[in-house]
Amino acid sequence: MERTNLLEKVKKHSPLLILGLLLLGVCMRMPITSIPSVIKEIAQTFNVAPTSLGILTTIPLLCFGLLSSVVSSTAQRIGNELTLAIAMFLMFIGSYLRILSFSLLMVGTVLVGVAITCINVLLPAIISDKYPDKIGSVTGMYNTAMTLFAAIGAYAIAPITHHSSWQMAVIIISVIALITAIVWLPNLKYNERGGTNDAESDKGTNMWKNLNAWWLLLFFGFQCFVFYSVVAWLPTIAMDAGLTGDQSSLIAGLLQLFALPFAFAVPVIAAKMTNRQSIMLVAGIASMIGAVMMLFPVHSFAYYCIVAFLMGAGSTTTFVLAMTLFGLKTKSAADTRNLSGMVQSVGYLIAALGPVVVGNLNAQTHNWFASCIVIFVASLLFTVFGMFAERHQYV
Repeated sequence: MERTNLLEKVKKHSPLLILGLLLLGVCMRMPITSIPSVIKEIAQTFNVAPTSLGILTTIPLLCFGLLSSVVSSTAQRIGNELTLAIAMFLMFIGSYLRILSFSLLMVGTVLVGVAITCINVLLPAIISDKYPDKIGSVTGMYNTAMTLFAAIGAYAIAPITHHSSWQMAVIIISVIALITAIVWLPNLKYNERGGTNDAESDKGTNMWKNLNAWWLLLFFGFQCFVFYSVVAWLPTIAMDAGLTGDQSSLIAGLLQLFALPFAFAVPVIAAKMTNRQSIMLVAGIASMIGAVMMLFPVHSFAYYCIVAFLMGAGSTTTFVLAMTLFGLKTKSAADTRNLSGMVQSVGYLIAALGPVVVGNLNAQTHNWFASCIVIFVASLLFTVFGMFAERHQYV
């Protein structure tokens, strides 16, 4: 009955909803993943040590972890569409603030993190609500946009910085956020607040008491641990192996670009399956092989292209699979929102440890061996937890 009711709502949305979802996908990673390639330039501008700016990757992850449940409860009160509109204006303001001073760089990064938290939590719920019969394909579309522009951002920010400045690159990202906010505004006409229907259907299931939801949480947390560790440090690992700065920036872009086919195909394929353990196993093996390859500082651009392919394919497959499972493993939009908020809250706190642990191990040992072992173990863990999460069709 719940899915039947959802199907009746399919046409009740703005004609710009799909475009809005794609633009939200564009803004999900680019404001974060583009920054590591110009850390040295940012440090020079604000006269701080480059190592002190590793927190720029960690801050958004902490926002994801600490605020995902808050976003879920807030959206229940004021509506998913309105929450996302507010988030995009916050992203525009926060992104622009980052160019003004070191203190505003930190404040702006927090605002960007808050905004992306809203997108992370609410996009699966909106897709489940508005497109319950097309969860796989629509999820694949916005994940493709997310991955493509994460790749463009990671690669293009270096040449833009060389020809102009890193501030100009950040301004471009800020303008994209503003355009997204404007395009999203027509969707406010279809904003639905909680509390207008049956209380139980509005609130959904308490996922914190569900063991299967916890398996999904651990799967999500450790796959994000791997992804953000690699995003933060693969360019540096490649440079320490002898690659140039431009080559390392290209590797950062390829990490995202190689993931494109998986970003679209995996949600579509997963939506047609009742058990996705095979997908999780293949993605886990790819990530573990990539982690093993990073143990060896081979002075070869082609070698790190293979690493970027394996890590990009493995981490993107698991991320988009998790985002798709929020809708596939629940029976109502409220449950989708609750599961998404619960999994991402603790999951991103686990993920936030990744760049910090990997970076500190390198600082203490003066090599990347221990760091890559940690990435390998995290890859093994998310594979195991993912297999457990798929033992049941629904949470």
